[in-house]
Amino acid sequence: MYSFMANIFSPCGIVCDDCDWFKGEKEPVCPGCTELEGKPFWGECETYSCVEDKQVDHCGECVEFPCTDFMGRYDPDEGPLNVVIRAGILAYRKQHGDEKAVELGRSVER
Repeated sequence: MYSFMANIFSPCGIVCDDCDWFKGEKEPVCPGCTELEGKPFWGECETYSCVEDKQVDHCGECVEFPCTDFMGRYDPDEGPLNVVIRAGILAYRKQHGDEKAVELGRSVER
């Protein structure tokens, strides 16, 4: 079964344990955006800053979710489908909790 740590599920819906940078399979190794306070190796994360400003744990808890800003933020290498999947996972996370959301996210082929 999945064991949760405080920093493994990012506010934008990425499960850090599934990320190649978090796992150390890519360089530089990333300890997770919560640990880095939204300042990963690639720069400052606008989504993390927004979640902090709105005082919610993740985007799915925001009254404005899914906002245009969130839907426009995705890795160009992965394309916009990635953000659509994360939006669904975050909405599910709000209703069913972290563990169920991780299960859902891991069941989706990407």
